[in-house]
Amino acid sequence: MGAFNSSEFAWKDLTITAMGQIFEAVTEIEYDVEVEKKHGYGRGAKPQNIQSGNEKPAGSVTVKQSIYESLVRTAQTNNPNAKISDLVFDMQIHYLKGTDLVKDRIVGAEVNKQPKTFKQGDGEMYVKLPFLAMDIQYNIS
Repeated sequence: MGAFNSSEFAWKDLTITAMGQIFEAVTEIEYDVEVEKKHGYGRGAKPQNIQSGNEKPAGSVTVKQSIYESLVRTAQTNNPNAKISDLVFDMQIHYLKGTDLVKDRIVGAEVNKQPKTFKQGDGEMYVKLPFLAMDIQYNIS
């Protein structure tokens, strides 16, 4: 049996990279893969199994305005009217504590909403960017 490691990762152990840059000004990341599931029935009233269906990889990343504006400039490199939602990109999420490394990859992410909000008293702007993805790969090597 392998050794059990009980160390937990902290926010300071996280690095997110995408489009050739480290996202330094990230304040939150959330991602998951929802799998459609339903009961399979046969004889009787009780389910006989659970059927799996399509996967729906999605998530969100909350960034400071500096990262948001950098993404806008990247999108507008070839088209001055482009939006962040026109970008397709992969994100690598690394958790590193000592020698313990976990790498997740979000494949083919596309932002589907890009709200900018700022209110009186705010010292800086945060933008939550929800995204859809083609795949989320967990603990890759």
